[in-house]
Amino acid sequence: MSGYRRATTLLGVASAVALAALVASCSPSKDAAEMNCPTTLPAPGADTIAVFHPGGQAPKDLLFAAQITSLNAECSRETPGVAIHAEIKFYAERANLLIPDGTLPYFVALLDADQHVLAEEAFDLKFAFLPAEYNRTLPVEKRTIHLPVHNRSDAKGFTVVVGFQLTPDQLAFNRARTANAP
Repeated sequence: MSGYRRATTLLGVASAVALAALVASCSPSKDAAEMNCPTTLPAPGADTIAVFHPGGQAPKDLLFAAQITSLNAECSRETPGVAIHAEIKFYAERANLLIPDGTLPYFVALLDADQHVLAEEAFDLKFAFLPAEYNRTLPVEKRTIHLPVHNRSDAKGFTVVVGFQLTPDQLAFNRARTANAP
């Protein structure tokens, strides 16, 4: 199977993986009676990324593709508020063995009940492929989000969203793929 076909297959299953990840939410802590954890989920439409050679969008230009495969969080008390400890798992697959490594630009955002972005931080996950592997599960990324609510039970009204920082071309690619999916 060609690297492109593997990558498009990877991107094709991303919707199912994202749907499964949507059900992931914060685990209750021992303070659960007075504190609720925000919902955590991958950003719709930004849970997969295809990385092409600069200026390329054709199958021959694909370097690698990746997806967010899991997002879990646990909350703890903080003064003031709640600390949300997120663990993010990524999967990457390269088009051919000549691509030694990659960088995945991603973000973690905190949204209020009206879906307004209250805080957002960008990260770069650098990784290397082993010489003979086409794909790999990447080390877990751990991020802590601080939610300074006065009443810890109000935390349930917030959402933590994780997604790839997509260029306009990558976003268009994801949308076209989704529109053409069976």
